[in-house]
Order: sequence, then structure tokens, then C-alpha cells
Amino acid sequence: MTQLKSSFISTADYDEANQTLTLNFHNGTSYTYQNAPHDIFRDLILADSAGQFFQNAIRPHFQGVKVED
Repeated sequence: MTQLKSSFISTADYDEANQTLTLNFHNGTSYTYQNAPHDIFRDLILADSAGQFFQNAIRPHFQGVKVED
């Protein structure tokens, strides 16, 4: 799990075998994004603004599935 310096996303995790990106948001919700290439995870954690990267490169291209507790 990678901690992000973001007011929107708290942590990000990537499962290489399943190409699944999991994002945990500061509001307490978590979403998984299937078929996300590792480059997306890498670029997210390196982005100047993780929230802006999410809005531009993840949200429009990958369907999120809410992780239920």
C-alpha cells in the first residue's frame, strides 16, 4: 500500500497478477479498477496531483467497483 500526498486519495495499491488498482479515499470509500496497467499506478504515485491524475487518467477510462466492508 502506497501512501499518497493528496487531499482526495489516501492510499493506492496495485496487484500486478490481476492488473487491479485499488484506491482508498479520504472519505472512507475504496474502489478497485480492473485491467489497469502498472504504468497507471506508477504515474499516479509520481503525479504532482494524485487527485487531478485520477480525474483525468483513471476515472474516465476505468470502471471503478466499490469495495464493500
